Amino acid sequence: MYYRLIYTLQLFIAPLSLAAGCFAVIKLQLLPESLHSFSELLVWVFAVTGGLLALSYARTRVLFALLLVLLSYWLLEQQVQQPSLHSTSAPINLGAPLSYLLISLLLPLLLTLNSLWSERFHLMHDLLLRTLVFSFCCIIFYAISQSFPLQLSDALSTTYFPSIYVNHLGLAQLPLLTFFVCIFILLIQLIRNPQPYLAAQLTALISMVLMLQWFHQPLTPTLVTLAALLMLSLAVLQEAFQMAFRDDLTGLPGRRALNERLQRLGRNYSLAMADVDHFKKFNDTYGHDLGDQVLKMVATQLNKVSGGGKAYRYGGEEFTLVFPSKNSEQAQPYLEKLRIAIENYQVKIREEAKTAKSKTDSVSVTISMGVAERSSSLATPEDVIKAADEALYKAKGAGRNQTAIYK
Repeated sequence: MYYRLIYTLQLFIAPLSLAAGCFAVIKLQLLPESLHSFSELLVWVFAVTGGLLALSYARTRVLFALLLVLLSYWLLEQQVQQPSLHSTSAPINLGAPLSYLLISLLLPLLLTLNSLWSERFHLMHDLLLRTLVFSFCCIIFYAISQSFPLQLSDALSTTYFPSIYVNHLGLAQLPLLTFFVCIFILLIQLIRNPQPYLAAQLTALISMVLMLQWFHQPLTPTLVTLAALLMLSLAVLQEAFQMAFRDDLTGLPGRRALNERLQRLGRNYSLAMADVDHFKKFNDTYGHDLGDQVLKMVATQLNKVSGGGKAYRYGGEEFTLVFPSKNSEQAQPYLEKLRIAIENYQVKIREEAKTAKSKTDSVSVTISMGVAERSSSLATPEDVIKAADEALYKAKGAGRNQTAIYK
């Protein structure tokens, strides 16, 4: 749970940094006047670039989040800000106050709906379905606003519960309550399934809604929209990076990440290879679902390695642990601590996973480990891994559930 929390918090580093930088630029007026027009152009450049990036990775949720943020920005500029400041007519036949209320209500609703809508269909089917659903929602609200503008405006602007109304955010109570409910839903979704996209969308939504109370200030909608678009686009790159460098089952860095790390080690390090004992027999007895559960448990325990070590999934039931600036003897106590923790861990067997060969409610596994250090005869990381593999087979030959040092 601790490592899951740390990982979730790490997902917010990039979006929160962008949000903080954006509001600092607005508050301190750091953007030169000569760049004002250029920043408005950047909104469309970032939107197109992010959209192409999302399409290339088949991330329809990110694509529609970008479109919703861009549409909100355009409507805020054309329907609310310009008519309010210059007494011009809005391109859509809606008054500025009602347009503002609808944007405040629909932006969190549609972004949350888009987030909950999983990407399970073919790309073109998903694009078509989302387009139809979101277009239908917008058309319904537009038709109501055309037929009953006063009634809709009253319904959205009325303060129903004065005792709990927070007027500092500049939103009417109903849009504000909708915003808080959507934030709560996105938080639950993020806690259950931490993903870069969810952290980016949550931060982008909060930034956009906070921006609504300062929409009349020059460049505020533009800069906040720029930050939101960049957050969502970076989330696509972050997910692509994880797909390439992080093992999907265990959550540990994968083989490619290990190869990158091995290229950056100094001249003093040790490597350990760990293997789950009798894993094929375990899979034959309990099934692959419980086998995957065991691999996740082993990975979770290995991820707790201390002493400056770092765990990677090497492949199958094998794992690699890297100890920079430590020799084999120095790394061994930390490996033994992990081995004992895994030996004592009881994995619960669900009823549906029990078979004729497994009658118990829980099961435990053990691991064997071999460790080797860089030396004059083991000059490359590949040599050290081969030596650690030899030590691993030595541990297995000696009875398993132990750590062996390469000599």
